[in-house]
Amino acid sequence: MLNLCLKTPFSTKLEMKMDTLRKSLASMALFFTPILAMAADEVIAPPKEFSLANYDWISILSVLLALLIILVVARAFDIGALTEKITGKSVVKWNDVNAWVGVIVLVAGLIGVWYELKYHSIYLMLGNSASAHGSTYDSMFYWTFGFTFFVFIVTEVLLFYFMFRYRYSADRKAHYYFHNNKLEVIWTIVPTIVLTFLVLRGFTTWSKITTEIPKESQEVEVFAYQFGWKARYAGDDNNLGNSNFTLISGTNPLGVAEDNAVDELVKELEAEVVKIKGLQASINDSVAVWKKNHDYMVSTGLSRTYPEEYKTVKTKYTDGISGAYERTLEKDLKRKMTNLSRIVEYKKDRTFFDGSAKDDKITTEIVLVKNKPYVFKFRARDVIHSAYMPDFRVQMNCVPGMPTQFAFTPTMTTEETRKARNNAEYDYYLYCNKICGGAHYNMKIKVTVVDSEAEYNTWMASQAPFVAPVAVPAPAGAAPSGDSATVAPVTPTVAMK
Repeated sequence: MLNLCLKTPFSTKLEMKMDTLRKSLASMALFFTPILAMAADEVIAPPKEFSLANYDWISILSVLLALLIILVVARAFDIGALTEKITGKSVVKWNDVNAWVGVIVLVAGLIGVWYELKYHSIYLMLGNSASAHGSTYDSMFYWTFGFTFFVFIVTEVLLFYFMFRYRYSADRKAHYYFHNNKLEVIWTIVPTIVLTFLVLRGFTTWSKITTEIPKESQEVEVFAYQFGWKARYAGDDNNLGNSNFTLISGTNPLGVAEDNAVDELVKELEAEVVKIKGLQASINDSVAVWKKNHDYMVSTGLSRTYPEEYKTVKTKYTDGISGAYERTLEKDLKRKMTNLSRIVEYKKDRTFFDGSAKDDKITTEIVLVKNKPYVFKFRARDVIHSAYMPDFRVQMNCVPGMPTQFAFTPTMTTEETRKARNNAEYDYYLYCNKICGGAHYNMKIKVTVVDSEAEYNTWMASQAPFVAPVAVPAPAGAAPSGDSATVAPVTPTVAMK
């Protein structure tokens, strides 16, 4: 009777929560026992067909166990809070708990940082630089990383230290600290000095790379397009021919200023102009045919039987009666005529079409000579790309309509890098480092660095010039030969990959 009289709503609720906790612990024990038994079996079963009976019950029960533990802990917190409310006394000093949890997190985090630097940093490093400016670039990286890493460690340690040292205590009153000029000066001046050092060094390094270009540097044009690269070398005249995007065609993908290729483009454009004008003249007939096909498919029910075909017919008919088709033809015609007029103006400038492009060589691989300076001239056809050669510490955006360049000197041959990396199949590549479309991941071109000019000249001799030279006929009375026949000039087709 006395027990019944002493019971209060709070004590009843406390007993209910304790009973729930006991049941949860019992359930946890029931789950835990079979899991230990199953985990002891190390036999790997062969793969089975999908079936409800073949579920991974160990994983399922492990997840359920984790959820159950979370629920039990949550219940325990609820019981602790209820106990504090009933008794008016603190059961757990949460400020101390939070402070020690912070210390644990700090120690675990520092251990994690050490582990990552020791075991995984090797996968993030590019290895020794293979260009003359690369050592300076790497030095900048290490200085920047050193400063930022030092600041990171100091700030994180201080953050958790202050959280632990100045956690709440009923016996201590916080001191109101309004302002300190000395601290303001310190944490303003010190970062300013460090950042000024990093920025000025980066600026001077970049200026040196991009402006101090040796006069003997060989020019190599690198042309970007979705989704590949082309390289262009000067021929025997050591002079890269002019180029412009207006001159780009199927047989002249780089838009090189060469008379035969451009004349072919003019013929193609003129034929397309004639075709568009013919389509404009027969607009009414075309719309009538599309209307007839549309009405027929609707009346016979074919629109439901062949929905995709009907959609095409309906689109043509709708564009025809709305005038969209006519406006599209007008835009196409204007574009073709504008391109033709531009080409005519370019053709008038004979200094632009100076013939130096005839012996240029367009390649699908880049070959360089060790310790020889180069200037890469970058162009893009369609969207913004980014030429990236990590081994040489080179990166430059390729922007349509805005040529860019980057100068560097390779200092390690491909074979030397293979030996340094202990990888006989390693190659240099030029990648696209700007997400430029669906096949961006596969956009690269091989770069090979050879040890001598002789190796380079051998490779260059195997590359075809943009316009094949005319073969000289054999003198009269000479022995017949398959190489003695006169060969007409041919403009090779350089297809985009």
